[in-house]
Amino acid sequence: MRRRHWLQSLSLAFAGLQLAPLRARAQASGGFPDPSRPIRLVVPFPAGGTSDIRARQVAEHLRQDAGWSIVVENRPGASGMIGSEFVAKAPADGYTLLLGTIGTLAINPAVFPNQPYNVLRDFQPVTQFSRSVSVLLAHKSTGFTSLAQLEAAVRGGTRLAYASTGTGTIGHMVGEIYKTRANLDIIHVPYKGTAPAVQDFVAGHVPLLYETPSAVWEHLKAGTAVPLAVTSSARMPQMPSVPTFKELGYADIVFDTWQGVVTTRGVPPAVLEALNREMVKALRSPDVVRSHEEQVNVVVANTPGQFERFIADETRKWASVVKETGVAAG
Repeated sequence: MRRRHWLQSLSLAFAGLQLAPLRARAQASGGFPDPSRPIRLVVPFPAGGTSDIRARQVAEHLRQDAGWSIVVENRPGASGMIGSEFVAKAPADGYTLLLGTIGTLAINPAVFPNQPYNVLRDFQPVTQFSRSVSVLLAHKSTGFTSLAQLEAAVRGGTRLAYASTGTGTIGHMVGEIYKTRANLDIIHVPYKGTAPAVQDFVAGHVPLLYETPSAVWEHLKAGTAVPLAVTSSARMPQMPSVPTFKELGYADIVFDTWQGVVTTRGVPPAVLEALNREMVKALRSPDVVRSHEEQVNVVVANTPGQFERFIADETRKWASVVKETGVAAG
């Protein structure tokens, strides 16, 4: 009996030593997080896409550096609205987070005015992860190496389709704006996220794709994906031979794409401060910054207030674009 009691005491003491660093971090964070509770980071798209990869990269830093128990959870569907609604209606305690994008946080409110939550009312911004550009890609089998060749083919009667990661996403919006400005008839094929869209594009099932360079970086290097134009205001240093839409005569096709973390509105200030502090620290880690820069992304890592004002500005901008172009769901 004495031996059993001694072993039990030793086991409890060892468990206490294991939890001590987590308790210390929790106390330093104003009681957040509770080491026994996992934090959900919801990605509203399928696994394997850009948002999913970035979420998992930052989550790993939060596990290792902050000692948090964080789980990346994919909840795809309805142009990101399924996962977004789940977070919007979660308890406001900071244990449920959303990796939001320009599509889910700024474009969807205009394209889907009846979505079951209000972005500005129901979400509390934590920090913006990064910003990048969109690129129009042609599959190598098309033989296109320039936007002029694509336009000549369509005007000559060739039927083409472009893939996007879903209705209301930046790819869909840029695709429709380009079609309107160029007066081209190109079919839109929406997918349920980056991974399936890229998969079908690489397989040659759809000849054109709008995506971020990071989502197709290996295919760009392999020559399977041929970049025709980017949405930046100037050429990208990592892709110096690729012209901008602006220099090709489309002055108003200048858009950044971006992503960042939000949580449910109403979280305690100490929790929001802890979330922002640790995520900014993770985003500024050398390996995270390097991986972003290599694939034409820029780390932002701003404050909750800065990100909130940015989302409000982007929401107004995209509402105006949707109204002007007549882009709608479907």
